[in-house]
Amino acid sequence: MFKEKTIVNVQFKSSLSQERLQEISNQDLDKMANVNGLIYKYYYTNTETKIIGGTYIFENVRLAREYLKSFFVNGIGLKYGIIPDTLKMEVGIITLEVKGKNSKYQSKNHNLE
Repeated sequence: MFKEKTIVNVQFKSSLSQERLQEISNQDLDKMANVNGLIYKYYYTNTETKIIGGTYIFENVRLAREYLKSFFVNGIGLKYGIIPDTLKMEVGIITLEVKGKNSKYQSKNHNLE
């Protein structure tokens, strides 16, 4: 059976300072940990391009889309000072996982399940 584990990538530039963005992210850790269906979230920044982002892994595409809907409805974008024309979002079904040798985890092809 195919498990539709889903990846979401959100990127944007912000009107807020890096320090303020870090404060907001730290304040929201418990709330983020309780998002329905969220397995992992990785926060990242690119200091050269000033891109801020998040990569999320969800149990399935339905729960990922629910989160993205709340992203707009609950004003998350405003909270992070997102500059609208820089916002990019992508959603995809994970079909293959490969972890490095140091992780003690085997590769997993979701298309074969």
